[in-house]
Amino acid sequence: MVTPQLLYGCRVTRVLRLPAGRVTAATPHRLAGAAVDPFHSALEASGLVFDRQQTAAIDALSAPPRHGFYIWGDVGRGKSLISEAYFAAIPTDRKRRFHFHDFFRALQEQIIRQREPLDRSLRGLIGNARAVFFDEFHVHDVADGVYLTATLKSLLDDGILLLATSNYEPSALMPNPLFHDRFLPAIDLIRAEFDVVHLGDGEDYRQARAHTSHGFGAGAWRLRPHAQTRTAPTLLNAAGHSIRAQRIDGNRAEFTFDDLCAQPLGVAQYLWLAERFRSIALTSVPDLASITRDTLARFANLIDVLYDRDIPLHVHAAGEPQRLLLAAEPPRDAHRTVSRLSTLTVS
Repeated sequence: MVTPQLLYGCRVTRVLRLPAGRVTAATPHRLAGAAVDPFHSALEASGLVFDRQQTAAIDALSAPPRHGFYIWGDVGRGKSLISEAYFAAIPTDRKRRFHFHDFFRALQEQIIRQREPLDRSLRGLIGNARAVFFDEFHVHDVADGVYLTATLKSLLDDGILLLATSNYEPSALMPNPLFHDRFLPAIDLIRAEFDVVHLGDGEDYRQARAHTSHGFGAGAWRLRPHAQTRTAPTLLNAAGHSIRAQRIDGNRAEFTFDDLCAQPLGVAQYLWLAERFRSIALTSVPDLASITRDTLARFANLIDVLYDRDIPLHVHAAGEPQRLLLAAEPPRDAHRTVSRLSTLTVS
């Protein structure tokens, strides 16, 4: 039996092997009802042990929802793991999983670069899906908030089963007080149409997990200087921005902290790197407590992208990851960044 401390040592995609049954009338209620038994079977077959709050969340996901579920809670509580188990159990091939970084990048590209109206862009991204999973549901940008409101209304109008995970309860979305009131209609929509499931406070299982031999957790955080690269840097054109790589070896690349975080790069560039390389080394990382807000925000975005894409990260830094929390202006969701970095072996 796997202990709770090993909950994050087992990847959902390896555990969840589901029967091929399908539901023909793909309404949210029918899909959700048909997902319950395979959802529980997959969790039982995984050998994982869940704490009281996680068990309560699993029970809540077993009840018929109005239009879907909004699952929120602290970092490292198993939101994505449990939700991915549920999503895998939904008996249809017509479903889409989005990380918000990917979704908003694609949506903005459709609207701005291809000059398509919002409703057509949304339908192009969602396609014929009858179930949609939004992982890391959070809104900090007012434009994204407008897009998200339209997305929720579109999903409701089309009768699509929605699953979303977040570190924020609905009322805490769009925390910027300058724009929060403009997002209240979306918050009210979530509360009225989706079942809100709180995973509860408790242990951050990522920080107690067994390190893996693959994916993001196969990386390391080394507290010692990195041997200087003697080869000439390579300039990359990453989604329209020039990035300097200190070394490229096949599908592995090495960058300095300044290369990726001191430059005005965005999520689109980090996604490009994650699609191009299967392993990334980040060297010359200063004490995170000494870094300015904008640079730390880019660092947090980089970690989010590499973690979500499961790209191994090897870091050479002047201090431990927890130093991020001591910065004068930590990035938004700093605790999530530190939780994710805790899956790396520190030496």
